[in-house]
Amino acid sequence: MDLGKVGVVFNGGGFSGAFSVGFARAIWELGIKPEHIQGVSVGTLNAAKIIESGVKGLERVWLDIEKDGASSIFNWMDIAPNVLKRSNALFYQKGLLRIVNGIDIAKIVQSPINLQIVTCNEFKDEQEEIFHNHDPRFQENPELFRKTILASTAIPGILPPIEINGEEHSDGVFFQLEPLISAGCDTIFLLLNDQAAERKARWDKRLAQERHKLYEKVVIAELKEILIKHKDYQVYAPDDLDLEQKNLPSLVRKMITAEKSIRSTLISAAKGDDINFVPHRIIILYTEAPISALYTTGFARGDIKTAINVGYVQAKNILTKALK
Repeated sequence: MDLGKVGVVFNGGGFSGAFSVGFARAIWELGIKPEHIQGVSVGTLNAAKIIESGVKGLERVWLDIEKDGASSIFNWMDIAPNVLKRSNALFYQKGLLRIVNGIDIAKIVQSPINLQIVTCNEFKDEQEEIFHNHDPRFQENPELFRKTILASTAIPGILPPIEINGEEHSDGVFFQLEPLISAGCDTIFLLLNDQAAERKARWDKRLAQERHKLYEKVVIAELKEILIKHKDYQVYAPDDLDLEQKNLPSLVRKMITAEKSIRSTLISAAKGDDINFVPHRIIILYTEAPISALYTTGFARGDIKTAINVGYVQAKNILTKALK
């Protein structure tokens, strides 16, 4: 199958972002070469690192995180002093800063791959902004681009915002499909790190789940808008996918259900050849094998390596069907 111009979206999810490492390995292993990559939240770290040093370099970063432990990024000893100081975040950014400072930014701004980084501008009513590695500002000052990576990974309330040109930026939260479509991407791989909800979860996981419910509503609304506006795009899902299965992440289920609903409405409204569907695809890569101890701010020993392998196997299965 001719994929045309390819875009890849590395989504967020904290330590669950390890799944995307496996997804990426499956994509790159097939010889697929994206011209556009977008990163949001931890996905920005993944996107930047894979451009700088490939899949193997990205895997090394995550295996080092596993070796150092979750506290190397989210140290629970940070919480008490930050609460007492009424700080703007629960954790310091020392661990994350060490990782981001290890990235060769010059390679990224000089890369032919267009990298989009999504942030939230807290000085402009939390408006989402997208920074591009080919922006002349970053060509002249690559270190300024490093700040955008830090900002995009700064989960509000969890990690402190980053000042860029006198304005504070933080995690952009939501991926943006419109810039990739506008750039002419025929195939967009959307890497989702979501897992099936766990009923008996710890308090911090329960908080993350509640936040994720709001996230899902916004994502589905934006997806519907995209599919109505761009009638030539379809969300791909394997034909044998059981939308009611227990381990299927709810966001995946809702996205595919929304696409089917919109597709049915458009077809029924069409008269003759008024609507000509061109096979432009949004291919969702996800996992049906949750890892209970792996979540936004924590993981157990071995979880990162397992997540990478699980992501790889699941993505390879989906891609084998999608690219026939």
